[in-house]
Amino acid sequence: MAESIPEDVVVDILLRLPAKSLVRFKCVCKRWRSLISDRAFAKSHLQRVKAADLIPSQRIIIGGRNSPLKTVDYEALDGGGEGRMVVPHGIKPLWESRIVGSCDGLVCLLGHSNFVIYNPTTGEYIELPSSDFVDHAMYFSSGARYDSFYGFGYDSQSDDYKIALVVGDVVVEVKNWKVAIFSLKSCSWRMMMIEVPFQEEGVECCGPAVYWKGTLHWDVFVWNTNGEGFSAMLSFDLLEEKFHQVLPVPAVDDGILLLGLEIHGANLFIYNNAQNPRIEAWITDQYRIGAPWKKWLSVDCSALNTPFEKIPLAYTRSEKIVFLMGRKWMIMFNPEDNTCREYLLGTDLITEYAIYLETLVSPYLGGGAVE
Repeated sequence: MAESIPEDVVVDILLRLPAKSLVRFKCVCKRWRSLISDRAFAKSHLQRVKAADLIPSQRIIIGGRNSPLKTVDYEALDGGGEGRMVVPHGIKPLWESRIVGSCDGLVCLLGHSNFVIYNPTTGEYIELPSSDFVDHAMYFSSGARYDSFYGFGYDSQSDDYKIALVVGDVVVEVKNWKVAIFSLKSCSWRMMMIEVPFQEEGVECCGPAVYWKGTLHWDVFVWNTNGEGFSAMLSFDLLEEKFHQVLPVPAVDDGILLLGLEIHGANLFIYNNAQNPRIEAWITDQYRIGAPWKKWLSVDCSALNTPFEKIPLAYTRSEKIVFLMGRKWMIMFNPEDNTCREYLLGTDLITEYAIYLETLVSPYLGGGAVE
C-alpha cells in the first residue's frame, strides 16, 4: 500500500513531521531515506518550521569545560515531562567546545584546534579547516566566556553560512577592524578590513553574538575619549559584510546594566542585570533604525531565594521563564505564583549555551537555509 501512495502525498505528509521523527524514519525504507536526506527536502522542511510557531522546535544546547554538550527540551519540561528531556551528546570531538552560535538548526562550535559546524538533531558535524584566525580565536577564548567577537549566521543572497571573527584584542580602539570570514559553501577563510560605527572609541563585547534577521548582534559597551561608557548594540550584516549600529538599546534607569541578548521564537530580546532580584526584559520584532523595544516583562525573582547569578535562557509558551542558576541548575520559574521547578544539569559548570531549532539542515551541504 505504501508503494502505491503518490510521491507528492508522501512528501507533504513527511514535511509536517518534526525533524527528530524524520531522522528516525530514514530507517523505514530506502525511498524515505533518500527523500529525507535530500537537500531540497531539508530546505522545504525548514521553511515550514519557520512559518509556524518556532518555540516547539526550539531547544537549548549547553556545555562546559570537561563535560559533553547537552540538549534541554524546555517545552517538554514545562509540560511535566521527565526522563530524557535533558540529553547528552556523546561525541568526543565536541567535548569542551565553546558554543559560538546557532542558525537554522546548525550550531557553530569552537573546538581545541578549529571551528566545528554541528547539527544536534541529526548528529552530523564537520570540522572546518584551521588557520591563523582560528589560533587567534583560541588564544582570546582561553579565559572568560565573553572575550572575543565572533558569530555564526546565514547569508541569504549567496545561500551560504558564514562565521565572522574579529581579529583584535578584547577592547578594540581602531577605526577599522580586521575581520576573518569563513564561507561554509567554499570552505575557506578570507580577511577583510571593515569600518566600525564607533569612531575613536573602545568597544568591549558583553556577550555572545545572536543571529537574527540575516545579521549578527552583540551587546557591547563603548568607551568614549573621556573614559565614559554606554551600552550599545553592534550589528554585522552577513550579506553586506559591514558593521552597523541600527538597533538602539532600550532606555533604562541609571545603574541598570544590560547583560545579554537572546531569542524568543522569531523575536529578539535583551535583559537587564541578572544578579538583581528583579529581572526585566525588552523585546522587538523589527530590525530597522529607530525600531521600538517593548517592555516585555518585569519579574521579582526574590522568591528564588538564591545569591547565584540568574541568566534567563528562554520563555515557554505558558510564559514560564527558564533560568540558568549558578551555572549548574536550570529553573522553570512561574512568575504568576512565584513557584519553580529545579533541574540539576550535571556536576560540571555550564559556561556555554545557545537556542537552536531542530531541523534537517546538513553542515555538509553548505548553503540551504531559507529566510
